[in-house]
Amino acid sequence: MALVVDASVALKWVIEEPDSHLAEALIRSGEHLIMPDFWLAEAASVLWLRVRRKMMTAQDAKSGFALLQNQIKPRPTGDLGLHEVALEIGLTVNHSPYDTLYVAFAIAVGAERVVAADSPFVRDMQAHPDPHLANMLLPLAAWAAQQNG
Repeated sequence: MALVVDASVALKWVIEEPDSHLAEALIRSGEHLIMPDFWLAEAASVLWLRVRRKMMTAQDAKSGFALLQNQIKPRPTGDLGLHEVALEIGLTVNHSPYDTLYVAFAIAVGAERVVAADSPFVRDMQAHPDPHLANMLLPLAAWAAQQNG
C-alpha cells in the first residue's frame, strides 16, 4: 500500500527541523511513497518564505527545491476532482482545504495513509466523524515508532 507524503514531511528533507532524521528515514525506508503534483507549489512557497525571513539563502532555496523535485516524481491531479472533496473535509474538521487536499488525493489514488508532521492538521483530522478519515493521517513520529516497534 502507498503512503502519501505531506509537504510538512517532505520539506524536512532539505530544511533542518526537528524530526528531519525521521523524514530522511522515511524516504530511505523502501515504503511506496507518492506525492501529488500540487505539493511543489507549497514547497516553493515555504522555501521563498524562509529566504524572505533570512533563514536561508536564495541559492540554498534553489538547491533545496531542485533536490525536492528529484526525490519522488509527483502524480498529476488535474482530473481527480480533489477540490470539492478537500473543501468538504476542510469544512467538516474546520481546517484549510489547502492541507486537506492531501487527504482527498490519498482517497482518490487509494493510498493507505498520509504521513504528516503538521500537528494541528493531524489533530483536526482526528476529529472527523468518519473513522476512516479520522485515522487517515499518520504522524511522522508514529510512522517511525512503527518501524522500531
